[in-house]
Amino acid sequence: MRRSRHLILIALCGMLYVSFTLLCLCAGIAVVVQVPFTLAIGWVNYLQRVLPQLHPDPASVISAMLCLLGVTLGGHAFLRWLYTSTSPDGQPRRWPWKWTIQLVALVVLLFVAGIAATGVAHQTGWLMRSPELLIRDNRDASDRSISMNRLKGIYVGAISFNDEPTVNQLPRSTFDASGRPFHSWQTQLLLYVDQANVYHRIDLTKPWTHPDNVAPLATPVSSFLHPASDVQFVNGFAASHYAGNVHVVLSDTPKQFADFPQGTSSTIFAGEVNAEFRAWGDPLNARDPRHGANGLPGGFGGFNGNPAQFAMLDGSVRSFNPKELADLAAGKVPE
Repeated sequence: MRRSRHLILIALCGMLYVSFTLLCLCAGIAVVVQVPFTLAIGWVNYLQRVLPQLHPDPASVISAMLCLLGVTLGGHAFLRWLYTSTSPDGQPRRWPWKWTIQLVALVVLLFVAGIAATGVAHQTGWLMRSPELLIRDNRDASDRSISMNRLKGIYVGAISFNDEPTVNQLPRSTFDASGRPFHSWQTQLLLYVDQANVYHRIDLTKPWTHPDNVAPLATPVSSFLHPASDVQFVNGFAASHYAGNVHVVLSDTPKQFADFPQGTSSTIFAGEVNAEFRAWGDPLNARDPRHGANGLPGGFGGFNGNPAQFAMLDGSVRSFNPKELADLAAGKVPE
């Protein structure tokens, strides 16, 4: 009877929590779900980011395994002697290996638990002092994730363009003999972002503003749009929420990966912009990292107060504080 009452009580508590959770979600209060979810499995994302960066030293791993083996063998010999010599009736007793292994496992578990407790205390103190929100809005995080994937898609398109046998250079805007803007670096990416139908409608022998090119260049391309912005057109042309690095896509000479002495991981290819948008077909859709981000109108910028995200020439997508961005613009590798 008592067990049945406990089960009924647990079921009622579960139903109350589920009802309260649904009510909060309907009211737009997602924190009741986010907090337990973050505390329960938030560490999974941390492991996904950290584990690939770990490179254990083979010698250290072997030394640790040998030490553990020595402790196990030595402990078993000592415990077997102690257990046998302290028999209350004078009869020899056998100390099984199973008990030794269980004790060693318990010691290792206590050691790991101690490290985990230290980490929890350190992280709790950091969270209490951190000015950042513990949980961000789901829509905001989703938009940043989508934008990150689109920046990666832009980079993959640039790599695919570079790998063409007759190209062997990074995409850059083109100009005619008199210096007039002709076609954008993003136009060259259309074939590699699933927009071949748009690309084949563009007459590359005529400027991007020519009446024959207005229709295709007025076609919004989702790969060039940030989900947090509603601006899809600029002066009748489809907008882009990403701009290229002026030193790459507007260079006087074709650029290859070896042309950046600071390394591909420290060279911006393209980044988010949140104001003064240009069309993706505009050859002048480029910005100078020296103008910073979320500062001057002509610089890069993220949405909803977030730092701008950048596609680097090594394929990573990163954000930078003002000093790091200034170092990049100066050709320095950020510390």
